[in-house]
Amino acid sequence: AAYLPWRRVAFFDRELLTDSDGTPVLLPPGIVVCDSGRGSLVFGDWEGQIWFLPRSLELSSFQAYKLRVTHLFQLKQHSILVSVGEEEAGLNPLVKVWNLEKRDGGTPQCTRIFPAIPGNKLTLVSCLTVHENLNFMAIGFVDGSVVLIKGDITRDRHSKTQVLQEGGHPVTGLVFRQSSKTTHLFVATTEKIQCYTLSVKDCPLLELDMRGCGLRCSTLSDPSQDLQFIVAGDECVYLYQPDERGPCFAFEGQKLIVHWYRGYLVIVSKDWKVSPK
Repeated sequence: AAYLPWRRVAFFDRELLTDSDGTPVLLPPGIVVCDSGRGSLVFGDWEGQIWFLPRSLELSSFQAYKLRVTHLFQLKQHSILVSVGEEEAGLNPLVKVWNLEKRDGGTPQCTRIFPAIPGNKLTLVSCLTVHENLNFMAIGFVDGSVVLIKGDITRDRHSKTQVLQEGGHPVTGLVFRQSSKTTHLFVATTEKIQCYTLSVKDCPLLELDMRGCGLRCSTLSDPSQDLQFIVAGDECVYLYQPDERGPCFAFEGQKLIVHWYRGYLVIVSKDWKVSPK
């Protein structure tokens, strides 16, 4: 079912972030990735540093990689941060799991390091997600592959790696959905929407739509909205359950970022009706 176009209403005010002295808070140059959780904004830069901006607005950082940070995932229920980055040009990027509560000289304890790409395939990491129960991690790649890490994601000896799919269209979004005792993994690519049901023996796949989305254009609603997988296309916003596609909402414009926050669906888009300046 299609709904009437949304009205645009200004719910929020925008203001420059300043510290107690009124000085604008400036982020370091070279920021390429960000996430949030546990009371902080988290940033990664081109020089391999991970930065934290807590409510006190006091920036801190540590050197996570020799070269650059490319992906971050901050868990909401645990002080665990997962990162992907490069130590040397041309080498397989590394996934690192950081315990933010345990620090050595200001640097969080790295509890696990492993190559992001199985078998050193010639591809790039496109997205990353981690289940809040710390028993699942999924990594998507530009070549369409999806890798699932099962078991305790903070330790090598208690986890196993499974390739869910190989080849196809670039993976643009990964989201875990937990309902009772059933775990699902939504997968968005540039051309389709899929859902895996994760079990001990196998992971059956259901294709939900032959319409995909761009990078960072999918998210999951909270339980008050039935944990729906939200996908933003250029003409509509689509809602999905693990077994079917639900309603859609007309919303034209090129979508750049989609995010769910405290009951709000936040969309960053380019308006087709407004000439770029």
